[in-house]
Amino acid sequence: MGKPSAWPVVGSLLLCLISAAASAQPLEQRLAALVDKPPFDRAIWGIVVEDDSDRVLFLRNPRTLLMPASNRKLFTAAAVASCLGFDHRFATELWLDGDDVILRGGGDPSLGGRYAFDRDAVFAPFVEALRKRGIREIRGDVVADASLFDRATIPTGWEWDDLPYYYAAPVDALGYNEGVIGVMVDDCTKPRVTTDPMFIPATANVTCADDKEPDVRADRNNAVAIEGEMPPTFKTLTTATSPALYAAQALRDVLRHAGIAVRGAVRLNTTPKAWRERVAVIESPFVADLLAIVLKPSQNLYAETLLKDLSAGGAEPASYAASLDAERRFLTGEVGLDGAEFRFQDGSGLTTHDLVTSAAVVKVLRWMDDSSRAAVWWPLLATPGEEGTLRRRLLPLAARFRGKTGSISGVNALGGIVRGTRGGTRYFSIILNHHLAGGGEALRTIDAMVSAIADF
Repeated sequence: MGKPSAWPVVGSLLLCLISAAASAQPLEQRLAALVDKPPFDRAIWGIVVEDDSDRVLFLRNPRTLLMPASNRKLFTAAAVASCLGFDHRFATELWLDGDDVILRGGGDPSLGGRYAFDRDAVFAPFVEALRKRGIREIRGDVVADASLFDRATIPTGWEWDDLPYYYAAPVDALGYNEGVIGVMVDDCTKPRVTTDPMFIPATANVTCADDKEPDVRADRNNAVAIEGEMPPTFKTLTTATSPALYAAQALRDVLRHAGIAVRGAVRLNTTPKAWRERVAVIESPFVADLLAIVLKPSQNLYAETLLKDLSAGGAEPASYAASLDAERRFLTGEVGLDGAEFRFQDGSGLTTHDLVTSAAVVKVLRWMDDSSRAAVWWPLLATPGEEGTLRRRLLPLAARFRGKTGSISGVNALGGIVRGTRGGTRYFSIILNHHLAGGGEALRTIDAMVSAIADF
């Protein structure tokens, strides 16, 4: 063997010196270099960095209205927690009225959702209540009562081509399985379709073509149709067009498994009605637990439903207009935002019509981190290395950074709270709009900014 080269040692030393030199640069200089680096020098940045003494450490377009993507969920979460309370729970009720059984929604986005490993067990309290009354047959219908919300199940501004996908599930007062249906198609020559849950019917009219994706949509009764070109096998998650009907279909299936026959149909009721007898209630997890799902894995349906819950229970069915008005009153009255700092049309940030300033994001983060609230909000925000959108990002900062991500086409955002290694706190909002780079490059650049911000 020849003599080992000294280059690896020298190279490592050089990298360390470069890193140390970068750390020695003022924060403003480090961030400016990243902002002005191609290809992001042609994009629009909104950046605010402040410390806990209200000292501004870096600004770039702090008052420019930008698309926040899922950073919008910070505002939804704050309004829901303040207006409804962390300990609030939503009730899904079972009623009897003549020969009919009624499943009445109370605005719970989580019924039969991510923690429901045994789908029949979801409705076990309802089955038990019917059995105690000696009911072995439902002679009438299973009625899905979604009258708590109005009929605007798709927020204004959502794009048509997003709607079949799991992240754009319709919003209603009654839902099931987070509004998604699993679909698998085997053998494109003689297609065999499997759905999850299995009670959803599906048909396939496809031809074989590698690297193609068929169109998958559910009709108003939630029956799924797969059409177009597909590879030999294909699987996806699509959305139930009628979330309330989906829940009632699930209940009918559970009743069948329990030996309780249903003779009538499954139908939807959207008009408030005084049903005869309430026989059982299923309560949701606490709002605090639901908000953790909104903020960590950034679940859109939970955010949308909780926003709409802000105007539920009044004389009129809950609506986006009334809920957004309630949120605006909270944001301007309690958080102290200027009404010109934001415009929201949905609760999740999926629409490109949502606009907010980076300065407003920092104000909400400061509100969350107030000494009277920080102990609750800190564990609800996304944490590096844990379940959620930061599970593979900024891992060295896991102990002292919490944040909220956001990504849609041409938009990446990250807002957060950072504790210093020797004390103190920094608050920041980074919103990047109108860029042409790949998402990975944008995230690496934003993460480099956060690492610089956290270097104190």
